[in-house]
Amino acid sequence: MYLYEYQAKKVVGDAGIPVPQNRLAFNPEEARQAAEEINKPSVVKAQVRAGGRGKAGLIKLVKGSQEAYSSAQDIFGKYHHGEMVEKVLVEEKLDIAKELYVSVVLDLNKAKPVVLISAEGGVDIEQIAESSPEAIIRVEVDPLEKDTPEHKWVEAWGKVGLRGKQLLKAASVASKLLNLFYKVDAFTVEINPLVITQAGDVIAADAKVIVDDSSLYRHPELQSYQELSSHPLEIEASKAGVSYVSISSEGFVGIVAGGAGLSMATMDAVFEYGGIPAAFLDLGGGISEVGMAESLKIMLKTEGMRGIIINVFGGINNCEIMAKGINRAFQEADIQVPIVVKMRGHSQEEGWAVLENLQIPIIKHGTTDEAIKLLLSKIKM
Repeated sequence: MYLYEYQAKKVVGDAGIPVPQNRLAFNPEEARQAAEEINKPSVVKAQVRAGGRGKAGLIKLVKGSQEAYSSAQDIFGKYHHGEMVEKVLVEEKLDIAKELYVSVVLDLNKAKPVVLISAEGGVDIEQIAESSPEAIIRVEVDPLEKDTPEHKWVEAWGKVGLRGKQLLKAASVASKLLNLFYKVDAFTVEINPLVITQAGDVIAADAKVIVDDSSLYRHPELQSYQELSSHPLEIEASKAGVSYVSISSEGFVGIVAGGAGLSMATMDAVFEYGGIPAAFLDLGGGISEVGMAESLKIMLKTEGMRGIIINVFGGINNCEIMAKGINRAFQEADIQVPIVVKMRGHSQEEGWAVLENLQIPIIKHGTTDEAIKLLLSKIKM
């Protein structure tokens, strides 16, 4: 479940991390009232999950309540990467001295959380990794440790140039963000930018939280967010008994895999070979022929989709049934993008036979890396 910014900021704020004063508005008049209550120069921000809101004109600086009204009037009803703006967040404008970056992500290769820290906030972390990899500090966390020593965060922020009170405040944010990552069973928690204001305060100016859907039964406080924060394809996938996670509005590769772990490992490999994942779909266990067909058709609806890798292992799932589901999708949908299938496990020979009739590439004995490289070669990069 990918939370909207206003939801993520509520969760982050509840974890003890400072966030700007803000109000949610569902129409221009509510935006005007929100700006009046805040009574400071403000920012009106469209609440959609895809990035690039600023470039799309969906984030506007306003000096007062009337400007908030007119800006909201301009924003409401617009579409951004297939999602219509139905709400805006009005929040105080921060007096920014410096922008930082901090996130907690799951390193699947090492099966542990990693905290990423950088002094270059306000831009996409992939851009930082590509242009200035040395600017990112990685702090690997032992999940068996009850508490990560505070000095780890002090050392990490010190390496990117923070000193004094700001160093200690940023260290506290990193510690609280890791605790939040564990508490809500997150895939990702990110603050970008983490702002140091001219007054020396350290505030989360933007926040991203992606929670594992399968853990929601443990989090009644988040369940009310599910329908509100779900991408239309997430809702459609949930009804089909599978999990869809939108990754990047700039992505062009779809991942259909059996299990969240395999999905995320495949996602990492797509990045490694120069692709950008748009979304992944976790089939879970016991997928039916119809469920497999619906899963593929849902992935095909992803905006910007130019190719799909299906990476499955027949354990609980049956390869023949999954292959028949892929075949059904080809019969029911007009599939114009390249698809590569890596399939191994229970009833694999029967599954391969079904797929060979479709004349789509099958990786029978090779690796996920080979499947991804083959798919990317078929996509016009």
